[in-house]
Amino acid sequence: MTVFFCAALFCTGAFCQSGDFAEGERLFRQNDPRGATVYLEKAAASLSYPKAFVYLSVAYYQLGMYAESIDACERGMSVPGTDKKVLAFNAGNSAFAAGDFGEADRWYSLSCAADPLYAVPVLNRANARLSLGRYDECAADYRRYLELCPDDPQKDKIEALLLLLDEEKARAEREKEARLAEEARIKEEEARIAEQKAAEEEAARLEAEKQAALKAAEEEAARAEAERIAAEEAARRRKLLEDVAASLQNTETENMSAGAEGTVEYDYETELE
Repeated sequence: MTVFFCAALFCTGAFCQSGDFAEGERLFRQNDPRGATVYLEKAAASLSYPKAFVYLSVAYYQLGMYAESIDACERGMSVPGTDKKVLAFNAGNSAFAAGDFGEADRWYSLSCAADPLYAVPVLNRANARLSLGRYDECAADYRRYLELCPDDPQKDKIEALLLLLDEEKARAEREKEARLAEEARIKEEEARIAEQKAAEEEAARLEAEKQAALKAAEEEAARAEAERIAAEEAARRRKLLEDVAASLQNTETENMSAGAEGTVEYDYETELE
């Protein structure tokens, strides 16, 4: 009885899952993406309906729910049996619509890797790389797409775009050359200015040293002159002192007495004679 109940429950669950996918697919095909997502999410959760992830990614894209669309693709990429190239392509479209061109490029590249002959991700990756300004890679993708789809109705437009890309590449190269030349000129001028500044600073340094040497020489000459004057003044004072001393000494000699002043001269002969 227990075994029968589990089996019956299992069958009922499988039936519900099948019904969820069928109803989700029906609503999706009737252009009711919002209603479809409710049932498709249940079917995707069972991991038994790989196509549910593809429908989910498109339904969310139609609703403008790009993050949810990418999430459905990411979940589906890890489920066995899902169409990886389509899921990666749809994720790239949602990332592109969200304005995340780098992420779109990554998803389109995964789609191309899953099937190198799958042309649409090559074209859309070219558009993403165009938006990223990666013109060389972009042009390579457009040319690759024309190789895969030589009779594409957009061939003339793509070829015209390739001509514009070639012109843009040539213009970019000219601008690059002009920019490099201008940068070189500016660098050369900066070097000249730096050299001139260094020369002026060196000249100023030498002039400052010269002036300092002149000032030191002048100060030394002034010091020597002051010492000379001081020495002359000292000699003059010393000479003056010596002269005064000599003058005083002469005066004293002239005033000296031999002791004969006021003596009485005798006019008689001595008795002894």
